[in-house]
Amino acid sequence: MYSSTILLVQPESESALFRSRLEGMGCTVVEAADTAAAMTIANRSEIGLIVTELYLPFGASRCLAREIGKSPTLRRTKLLAYTRHGKARDRAWARRVGADGYVITRSGDQRFLDVVDHLMGTPSVPRRTRSSPRSES
Repeated sequence: MYSSTILLVQPESESALFRSRLEGMGCTVVEAADTAAAMTIANRSEIGLIVTELYLPFGASRCLAREIGKSPTLRRTKLLAYTRHGKARDRAWARRVGADGYVITRSGDQRFLDVVDHLMGTPSVPRRTRSSPRSES
């Protein structure tokens, strides 16, 4: 069985809406406002999915993905990157940093929830590495 706990990494001012969406799906939600707090929580808890803003104002989500990739115990933890912007380069950047999923939040609640549901319901596969975006060929 997979963990139904989601680690939501985003500024506190934006967390209430996402928290209510995710809890409405029956998930347990824990929150972190930055990369350092997220890594502390992820290393101490059984997390099924990390949901992070692609452009965190404090501690880059790219660093979070790299730290997850370096950790043998967290390499199976899934990562969903989201953004409101939806620029063409965002999807490629999310893929390069090792995100398992990417969603544009302005495309609506249902799309976001569908991606979360898909990622929560599929088995975790360890990555070769998430630590180097240049390792992709």
